[in-house]
Amino acid sequence: MNKYFPKSSFLNIAAFSRILKKRTTSYKYLFFLAILARLSHGTKKARHPGNEIQLIDIATEMLLIAWFPHNYFKLSFGVQDQFASILNKFLNSQVNITEEQSVSKASVDRLRISLYDWLSHNTNELRLILKYVPYRLLTPFFEEELRGLPDTKKNLKIKELSDYYFEEKNPLYKFSGESIVINDHWFNYINNNFAIIEGWVKWQWCDYLQSRNPSVPAIPRKILPVFNRMSMNKETRYWTKILELEKIPCIYSLQSLDNGFALDHFLPWTFVTHNQLWNLIPVNSSANSSKSNNLPDLERYFQEFIEIQSTAIHLAKDIFSERKWQKYMESYVSDLHLNSYVEVLDEVKLETAYKNTILPLYEIAKSNGFGTDWQYPIENKLIQNNTNEIDSSVVIIQDIFDDNLTDQVPENEKFITSLPFYPLDIAAGGFADSEIDDYAKQWIDIEKIDLSKTLTNDMFISQVHGYSMEPLIPDGSYCLFKYGVAGSRNGRVVLVKKSGYEDPDTRASFTIKRYFSRKAVNNDFEWQHEKIELKPDNPSYPVLIVEPDEAEDFVVIAEFLQLV
Repeated sequence: MNKYFPKSSFLNIAAFSRILKKRTTSYKYLFFLAILARLSHGTKKARHPGNEIQLIDIATEMLLIAWFPHNYFKLSFGVQDQFASILNKFLNSQVNITEEQSVSKASVDRLRISLYDWLSHNTNELRLILKYVPYRLLTPFFEEELRGLPDTKKNLKIKELSDYYFEEKNPLYKFSGESIVINDHWFNYINNNFAIIEGWVKWQWCDYLQSRNPSVPAIPRKILPVFNRMSMNKETRYWTKILELEKIPCIYSLQSLDNGFALDHFLPWTFVTHNQLWNLIPVNSSANSSKSNNLPDLERYFQEFIEIQSTAIHLAKDIFSERKWQKYMESYVSDLHLNSYVEVLDEVKLETAYKNTILPLYEIAKSNGFGTDWQYPIENKLIQNNTNEIDSSVVIIQDIFDDNLTDQVPENEKFITSLPFYPLDIAAGGFADSEIDDYAKQWIDIEKIDLSKTLTNDMFISQVHGYSMEPLIPDGSYCLFKYGVAGSRNGRVVLVKKSGYEDPDTRASFTIKRYFSRKAVNNDFEWQHEKIELKPDNPSYPVLIVEPDEAEDFVVIAEFLQLV
C-alpha cells in the first residue's frame, strides 16, 4: 500500500502502510480515525492542541466514530469486537440521549461531551478500549525488535521502543503519561497529505465494515454522521402531481393528504441511505415522525404500498412526457431489477420485483437491529373528546337540516347551490344517475352547511348511524358522499352493500368501512381479488371479509368525502 502515499526520505512509509494490516476487530481503524479527527480539527475544548493528544480524548473520539455506524445505521463490528457492548453500556446509562432524526454538528458535540464524561467515570471501559490498540498500532515500526517476544510483554516493550527510537526511527508517536505525542515529522507529513491519508483510512474502515456486513447496502455512506441529506424536491414534485389526480390516503394513519404530506422511506433511510422513488410513499407527517427508523408491518402495509406505487406509475405515464417519465422510472428499473420500462407498467412483474427486492432487505435490516412490525397507533379520538360536545354538535346540525331541507329547488341550482339528501338505505340502493331526482325528495342549501369540496352531480348527503367508524364518523353524523370510486380504493372509506350481511348497529345489508384488497394472479395471468377486507376505524368492531366467491354479492356504492 505504500505506493499510494507520497514518498519521504526520513519516514518509514512502508511501516505506516501496514498499521491497519490486521482486521480482527475495529479498534485500529477507530484509533487511527480518532487521531486524524483530533489532528484535523479536534474540538473547541481540546485539552492538548498540537502534537500531544490525551488518550481519553482519543477513546472518546473512537466511541463517537463508532456510534453512527453501530447505533444510527445498525452495522455490526463483528463477533469478537467489544465496541458494540461498550456503546450499549453507555446508551443504557444515559437518560438524555435519544436517536435524533436530524444529525447536526451541535448534536455531535453534545454526544462527544456525554461520551467524555461517561469515560471519565467508567475507567474499566476506558481501560478496555485502550488496553492494546495504542501499542499494537506501532508494531510495524518495530517488527525486528518484537520478533519472538511473548504477547504479554509487547505493550511495555512497544512503549519503551517508541520513546527510545522517537528521534531515530520516527515512529508515529510515543507515550507521555496519559497522552501520546505525535512525531513532528509525521505531524507535518499527515497535515500536508491529509486528504490522501484520511481517504485511505476511511477506505480501509469501509472494507472492514463491509466484510462484517456483507449484505448491507451503502456501507460507504454509513461510516460517518450525515449532516445534510440530499434534497427530495424532485420526488416531492412527483408525488404532488400524483396526489392532484388521485386522492391517496396515508397508508399508516388512513388520513387524507389534502392538507399536505411528508415523504416516508418505506425501508428506513438509515438502512438504504437513498431517496429513490420506489421506496418513497406520501404519508401524514405525524405518521412519518412516529415511524422514525422502524420497519413497517409488512402484513398490514406492504400490499397497499405496492398498489399505490403501481397506481402512481400509471398516472405518471399519463401526465409526464415520455422522457420525463422514464427519468422518474430509472430507479424502478435498475434497483428492482426489471428488464425494461414496459415491465414497470406490468402490475404482476412490478409486484414480484418489489417482493424480491424489499423482503430480503427487510430481513437484513431486521437482523441488524432495526425495529420491526411497526404500526401507526390509530387512537380513538372520540374517547378523548367531550361526549357532550359531540352530542351537541350533532343536535345543532340536525336543527340546521330540519330547518333547511326542501323539495323545491330550481333545476339550474341542483348540484350548484344545493345537494340532495338521501336516507342511507335509499343511497345504498345503487340507483342509476337518471333515477337520482326520483329519490331526491329533499335538498339542502350548501350555504347552510360547511363543505370543502367542489360540487359535482354524483354527490349526495346522508346521515350515518353506528359507531364502527369512530372517531372519524361519530354516530348520527351527516356526511358528504360521492358515487363511484375512481382509481385505487385501498384505504378509502366507502359505502358498500353485501347480500347476506347484517351491520351490527343498523341491522342493514350496507355498511361504511375502510376498503383494503389483496390481489393475486390467476392461471390466465390476470389480476383478481384474492380477498377484500372492510375494516372499521373503531377496533372494537369486526373486520368484514369478502372472499372471491362472494364478489357477485358485493358492491361499492359510494365514497365518503367529509363530515358536514
